[in-house]
Amino acid sequence: MYKLRINRWLIRFKKNIFTYRNGYFDLPYISNSPAIMVESFKHTPFTKYLPERKEIHTANIFTQGVMRYCELEVGLWIIITEMEFKKNVSTHALFDKEPTDYHFLSHFIYNSPVRGIGINGIAIPTHGWGFSKPGTEIKAYFNKGDQGVFTNFAFSTNWFERNIPMHKQGDLHNFMSFLESKETYKTWDNIVPGADTLIDQILEILKNQNHGHSGIIQVKLLCLQLISQFFTSIATAHIQPLVKLHEQDSGLVARAEKALVDSLLSGFPGVVELAAVLHTSPTKLQLLFKAIYGNSMYQYYQEKQMVLALQMLKAEPKSTKDIASIFGYKNPSKFSVAFKKYHHFLPSQV
Repeated sequence: MYKLRINRWLIRFKKNIFTYRNGYFDLPYISNSPAIMVESFKHTPFTKYLPERKEIHTANIFTQGVMRYCELEVGLWIIITEMEFKKNVSTHALFDKEPTDYHFLSHFIYNSPVRGIGINGIAIPTHGWGFSKPGTEIKAYFNKGDQGVFTNFAFSTNWFERNIPMHKQGDLHNFMSFLESKETYKTWDNIVPGADTLIDQILEILKNQNHGHSGIIQVKLLCLQLISQFFTSIATAHIQPLVKLHEQDSGLVARAEKALVDSLLSGFPGVVELAAVLHTSPTKLQLLFKAIYGNSMYQYYQEKQMVLALQMLKAEPKSTKDIASIFGYKNPSKFSVAFKKYHHFLPSQV
């Protein structure tokens, strides 16, 4: 069914697969629908397809991981990928001339050594949700050392309209504005309580190869629960109105983010001071930064400090006092509290 389309795509793009450009190895794939997307990855070099397990494995110099997928019913799929990136890799969701009618609701949780994953010019939070409209070209930038679990719930417009009636979902003004706007991709923080537990359950069922009728029913029920909870959460949570970003805004925030990362061992530079250096107002800088990264500038800075602290502790054992001092904490107990808040265990437990 898809053989001719995949062959045409390979003729056009095979020479571009894992070509090095601007610091990243590029990986394009077709994304008109989840079915053609799976076919596209099946034919990507350096992958191993296990049809009976509905898995695509990759273990090479670029990536290591497994993509698992399941068509739950007509118009509804789930694709879960556990992946570690060994090199800087950019993935690019492309489309051929055939129709495209699928929305992608994504959940992601990942660790990044220094800076977060970038999607369409936006640095996504390390734990959260994303939504893309049909036909959205997604360009994602993963850095060496990034690893996580990336879940996609893909559903057709017809399935969406039948199963998620917008008028019954409470206050969805912001989301409706997004659907009606020219914006094609949006992210949220981790706004669904217990989402990780449900996704772990789905992943466990798929790992155990329970693709029989009962297994698919279990996965389907869990997926429907998650999708429903997502729309309930964005209807009830206080979410900032959509912020329209211009290219100069993205560049401004990128410079601010670089300044924060460059200052991880020298102290938080301060919003007012950064705004002055970037020739903008503190209020505007904070608003734009929150819109792009999902956290305040200080929260983002502290999160990156804690990621780097864990790497340093793993590389060379240090006392809590020593590592706290490196990151500018005069009180080791305050550092321990910040570390545990992010990692859920103490520095002494590394």
